[in-house]
Amino acid sequence: MKKEEFIKRLQGIIEHYEDFQVLIYFAINTPEGVCLKKADIKRDVLLDMKDGYMQSIQKEVNAFNEDNERDLLNLSSQDERMNVVYRYDLPEEEPPFFTLMREAYSSHEVDYFTNSKMFNFDNDKLSDIVSFIIEAGSADNKIVIYRNNYNINLMRQSRGRYYISKSGTQFDQVKEDILRMDSQIDVLMFDNEFFITNLSYLDNNKDFMSIIIKRAKDSLTSISRLNIVDSIEGMQERLSEISFARRLMRAMDSSPITEMPVADILSFVKSHDVLKNILKIENDKIKLTSKKSQDSFIRLLNDDFLYSQLSKINYETKAKNRIR
Repeated sequence: MKKEEFIKRLQGIIEHYEDFQVLIYFAINTPEGVCLKKADIKRDVLLDMKDGYMQSIQKEVNAFNEDNERDLLNLSSQDERMNVVYRYDLPEEEPPFFTLMREAYSSHEVDYFTNSKMFNFDNDKLSDIVSFIIEAGSADNKIVIYRNNYNINLMRQSRGRYYISKSGTQFDQVKEDILRMDSQIDVLMFDNEFFITNLSYLDNNKDFMSIIIKRAKDSLTSISRLNIVDSIEGMQERLSEISFARRLMRAMDSSPITEMPVADILSFVKSHDVLKNILKIENDKIKLTSKKSQDSFIRLLNDDFLYSQLSKINYETKAKNRIR
């Protein structure tokens, strides 16, 4: 999907105010696993939330319109840019909440009016809510929004802690726990495609992290098969560094360098003004004895070292958009 299509789809969701609705679901921890339950929210509150989510979707559109450099990229080709939206393109493995988002997308509203499908204060606890899943739009044109439920969102009653609010001309104590929601977007879905808009959430989500680290391990196996480095042990020890793991994943998922003859890669290193001093070659193998050499090798695989035909200067660039 091109970013123009992405923008057009989001604009189409919010262009008819009267048709736009929101349904709020809670993903709840249960003994049987995480399940989806509809939140029975009063109509006037839902109308306020409707405005909030419309504004959040419009904010995503505005981010593209106001920044020509903002792009839509596949997660497998993730670089260091922060002004992007990532399309999830790792179908072999998905975070579990994708299944819940699909459920919200396909379920008809009537399915969620039984006791087992509605959040029930007699059976369910606010502390069991792990995330919010929001169906937004019209019946014929909608998206599903995922927002993580952070610990700070639940304000619990406890001894020595008081939540008070206006009651007439006085303050009165709020007796129940308070759940806070906002209309921000971590991930959104339509047409069975998932788009990550909150990049800080991507780097802190355990499910995403485990998938990226697994892909990085696969990349190390592929690098070993290239027979170009003396050892991959140093890089294996750094897999828990999520930024390094991301670069490793990208190196084998989307790099053209891995398809080149090894002799051509070694020749490039030997003749490069900077790399020849960082990546030492012995017996036709690159020695990776330091973090600096490992980082430079991964940058090499990601084709981050470019030469300007105009200025005749070597550059290192992490973000690359192909000229078509």
